[in-house]
Amino acid sequence: MAGAGLMLLAACASPPQEEPSGDTSPVPPPGAAAPALDPAPWSAPPLALDSVPAPYRTQWQKAENRATCAILAPALLGDGEGATPRGAVFSGGWAVAYDQPGLRSAFGVAGTGSPASDTTYDAWPHRKMWADSSTAGYGPEGGSGPSQLAYLRVKGQGCLYNVWSRLGVAHLELLLSQLRFVH
Repeated sequence: MAGAGLMLLAACASPPQEEPSGDTSPVPPPGAAAPALDPAPWSAPPLALDSVPAPYRTQWQKAENRATCAILAPALLGDGEGATPRGAVFSGGWAVAYDQPGLRSAFGVAGTGSPASDTTYDAWPHRKMWADSSTAGYGPEGGSGPSQLAYLRVKGQGCLYNVWSRLGVAHLELLLSQLRFVH
């Protein structure tokens, strides 16, 4: 009986296990070479302008920031396949939201009116950096969700992009991995 008590005490005295940081970028041990970063999804061939839903074109053409904020659109929608795209309001920028039956704004992409250099919320539980030095911080919108939101800074673009999904973090990550420039 005394042995069981000591075992319980030892288990309780163990240091707590550190929670994962959510940073998806690999961190090398001290002295090791940094691992290669993934190529940016938008380094893949661009999508043809006539191949993306019309709201991308119309929203971007009306945007105040179109000279510094190129169109990014997902090549694949994953669980969002079949959703209906529509223009959404993003002051100074452009946005396309996708609606599903019974779920307005299920996911979407926006080139916001905010400059990429603006200091913004940065306490994201997940982070991603690509080989071109573009970055994304993402996690539950408002810190608690249930919607997932990413702040995306794309190398060479002057705007802060927002990518969101109410379909979960895996869907948001898929959208990020499928973003392509549109020409």
